[in-house]
Amino acid sequence: MKRSAGIYVRLGAALLCLLAFGHLAGAAPRTGLKIGDPTPPFDLQTLDGKTINISSLKGKVVLLDFWATWCVPCRKALPELKELRHQKAGKPLVVISVSADEDRKAVEEFVRANGMDWPQAWDGQGKVIGGVFGATSLPSYVVIDAEGRIAYLMKGWAPVSTSALLSQAVGKALDTECKSSADKAC
Repeated sequence: MKRSAGIYVRLGAALLCLLAFGHLAGAAPRTGLKIGDPTPPFDLQTLDGKTINISSLKGKVVLLDFWATWCVPCRKALPELKELRHQKAGKPLVVISVSADEDRKAVEEFVRANGMDWPQAWDGQGKVIGGVFGATSLPSYVVIDAEGRIAYLMKGWAPVSTSALLSQAVGKALDTECKSSADKAC
């Protein structure tokens, strides 16, 4: 009896740990970012050697796409991301994909093979993805409005719904920018 009671205690403790981990994994980003907050400062270096930071993006709506080559949902989301870029072509929108891969060469090869012709950054140490933005799952998305504020936060991917929600969030941020600006691209 004592032996089986010990097993149940260990199983119960393991279950509590799993529940706690699951709760943390589904929690808001560690940084506590909320819609309307100013975007925290960050620096990213693109695969082609350019530096991107929040001040260099002022006046543009930005969609940050946190992904990895080994992430199956990230791969499935790629055609939808391409379609969103196509739909919003000519608008003041910048899409920046930020890879969490440990191997930069794998990212470079994947980007080339999949025609990802927008800015690509590599964050192999997680300083921006996990550190600045507190993303705990991939893919994750952050929409930043033209004033540099968080307009939308999303983690995960689901066929069709993710695309629709991102398109709506980007469209809303673009509409706000276009109403307040004389930008002919709007």
